[in-house]
Amino acid sequence: MQPTTLEQVVLDLIVILTAGAISGALCRRFHISSLVGYLIIGAICGTGGLGLFTSESEVLAHLAEIGALFLLFSIGMEISLDEVQEFAFRLLIGGPIQLFAVSVPAALLIRALGFDWSAAILLGSAIALSSTVLVFRALKESGVQTSVAGVSSISVLIFQDMAIVPLMLMVPLLAGASDKSGLDLAKLGLYSLMFMAIIPISGTIVRSFGVPVLQRLRSRELLVLFALAVLGGMCFLAHELGLPAALGAFAAGLILSGNRLTQQVDALILPFRETFAAVFFISLGGLLNISEAMHDPALILIGLPVILLLKTVGGALALRAVGVRWPVAFCFGLGLSQVGELSFLLLSEGMRLELINDDQYNQMLVLAIATLLLTPAMIKYGIRAVGDHLAEVVKHVKKLKRPPVDVKEAVVIGVGPIAKQVASRFEMLGVAVCFVDMNAVNTYPLEQLGFRTVTGDATKMTTLKQAEVERVQLVLVSVPSDEAAVTIVRSIRKLNKKATIMARCRYLETRGRLTASGADLAFDEESHVASALLSMVDSLDLSPN
Repeated sequence: MQPTTLEQVVLDLIVILTAGAISGALCRRFHISSLVGYLIIGAICGTGGLGLFTSESEVLAHLAEIGALFLLFSIGMEISLDEVQEFAFRLLIGGPIQLFAVSVPAALLIRALGFDWSAAILLGSAIALSSTVLVFRALKESGVQTSVAGVSSISVLIFQDMAIVPLMLMVPLLAGASDKSGLDLAKLGLYSLMFMAIIPISGTIVRSFGVPVLQRLRSRELLVLFALAVLGGMCFLAHELGLPAALGAFAAGLILSGNRLTQQVDALILPFRETFAAVFFISLGGLLNISEAMHDPALILIGLPVILLLKTVGGALALRAVGVRWPVAFCFGLGLSQVGELSFLLLSEGMRLELINDDQYNQMLVLAIATLLLTPAMIKYGIRAVGDHLAEVVKHVKKLKRPPVDVKEAVVIGVGPIAKQVASRFEMLGVAVCFVDMNAVNTYPLEQLGFRTVTGDATKMTTLKQAEVERVQLVLVSVPSDEAAVTIVRSIRKLNKKATIMARCRYLETRGRLTASGADLAFDEESHVASALLSMVDSLDLSPN
């Protein structure tokens, strides 16, 4: 008796989760990127390998899309609406440059191979799209997602996610099968703009009404249900407007970002994020037919390096256009050189409308997954290759300068023994100090002593603005997480270009990233940070004029 479709999906999910657990353990043991492991084990378990999946490839593609929705949702929560506004220049300049710099040459090359223009334009557009999910995760693992090159790369990816809407509308036009009139297309464009306008409005409503209610209820279960309701609602709205559900998932993340509950939602969803990644990448790998790929080795030997080179150059041009230096632009361009998950939406639609056939679809699938397999290693290589240019990755590159001679106010972020010693010295010198910490247990005693305090996550702009860092002359960042310290320093420098920023870190290699992010002085724990900071404070001229 053949299993029903529902049974097939359940069996495939069991295979995916089991394979993901095995692959994740092996990758962690041998220090390999888990994403590469998921793709490889997916290909091994798929129809071209052991044939462990019972579903048709279309069902696997749907499973991959579900995993992608949750991953895009979590990515949206990592990026606040304020940051999207800051991305605007990079998004509107770098995004179109990358898209055209890759799609046009790719379409011309494919046309030269004998494809008709419609198929060439479709395939060129699909090649131009990169993987938001994979690149964001790889940048975050490498700790450079907050650098200017990292932010610029993410901006290009966000533009690509938005560009999928007109590209999907283009496919039936290329096939001559579009039943939409010019008025219908204009209406869909208007719907797209309306959907984008809904995002900040919904975010404001959530912050003003939803967050206070959920805080009073103090229920994690209701918080999860609320987050899933927003996710489902935005995906459904996007679908009803004729837009990709992936855009709705990303929008839902943006709506829930940048408020006091964001971190709690993220913490509740975090344990499942690896599951979403496993479902997406293993399902994607399961679509690969290895035996068919081996029938045409020239496809890999010629097509793969051409795509990687073309996309690296296109990415480098886009990053250079938004101010990233050439060496860094090329190194980070390597990270944009893969064919992304949204490309499969274009290719599937093109195959349905007979712009390409099954063999051409599988060939593109082979090339796409090959680029995805190489991406984590290429990003790591690019970051290492940056080397001495790392200081150029971040916008606010500053040499050590003499601190201001008129210091009246300071902010200390992170309440610990070191921060308290330095703050005590500040107070002796007549400097007003504000303490910032995530834990109210740490800030409450200081508040009782008469200090101004702010309880909140200093990696968020809203917390820093509450501490009024934009008007102080001196900031000390002393938090236990090096990654958080880099993010905080970068945010402070955006708010205050003139303040002297001192920062401590756990590891020596983080010092360079802190100074590149805008810190004037950075000390690691191995450098006897407490005595170094205190000596530095004593050397400053903190006497008010």
